[in-house]
Amino acid sequence: MEQEVGPPLLTPISEDLEIQNIPPWTTRLSSNLVPQYAIAVLRSNLWPGAYAFSNGKKFENVYIGWGHKYSPDNYTPPALPPVYQEYPSGAEITEMDDPSVEEEQAFEASREAAALPVEEMEDTEEDEDEENDED
Repeated sequence: MEQEVGPPLLTPISEDLEIQNIPPWTTRLSSNLVPQYAIAVLRSNLWPGAYAFSNGKKFENVYIGWGHKYSPDNYTPPALPPVYQEYPSGAEITEMDDPSVEEEQAFEASREAAALPVEEMEDTEEDEDEENDED
């Protein structure tokens, strides 16, 4: 790419070039209600985000942009994929109410009752093994 050479400093804006039949600057007043106190605002169409404003002989310039010149052939990124639907809710992910104290105690009692026959069977197997060892 060749380096771009701009106009010399302090060149009047009336000499700025058009961009495909678009004027280089857009002008407007800050208020149409009281024009004698309105501020004149100029917006650059070549450098989006560049503004100049004036109230009589006082003026300022401000630039709030991305540092890219306007181009009718700007890059437009591809569209994002569609948003996914929410996760389907089913029995495996549905929240439940916490059990009451009575329900917890009944559950613990049933677990202990189920564990006792297994322990008794293990004890009888150990007794039989010990008797076989003694013989």
